Amino acid sequence: MICSRVKPARVDDAAGLTQIAVRATKHDGYDDGAISRFMPGLKINLALIAAGLVFVAEDEQGVPRGYVALRPTGMGGLILLEGIFVDPVCSRSGVGTRLFATAVEHSRKMAGSVILIYSSPHSVGFYARLGAIRIGMTPFVFSPDVELSMFAFSIPPFGENGASTA
Repeated sequence: MICSRVKPARVDDAAGLTQIAVRATKHDGYDDGAISRFMPGLKINLALIAAGLVFVAEDEQGVPRGYVALRPTGMGGLILLEGIFVDPVCSRSGVGTRLFATAVEHSRKMAGSVILIYSSPHSVGFYARLGAIRIGMTPFVFSPDVELSMFAFSIPPFGENGASTA
């Protein structure tokens, strides 16, 4: 599957995006009991969609295949990555990387300098390959038996011509 575009999410995308998060999490090997515990963290936040902080990757037919959600923290340039979820049919196709690039671009527009990421054990390699640095571990608030890796990604500054200097 090819991701043909990334666009801001609409409120009417919410149910489908939540289902992408559920499918992606099940694909990581979590059972229905875990999904039930995780559900508050998997359900898309409508306020973030309304604020223009959720972006959807679509395939050539306009079918949503993944999304990324961001949240400003109010702490001087720190942006929280609420999550990147990719439909398992598009795993390892570049959709997650494209969504992360969108997160970086939008974070920069919000005067962000660092993106804070709480990563499931299954996504650690993905964030490390993108250049995020592991800064710690924390229990998942909705299921304390799951340890999340904390990453920080330093947003590369723009050069004079508007291109990233990284």
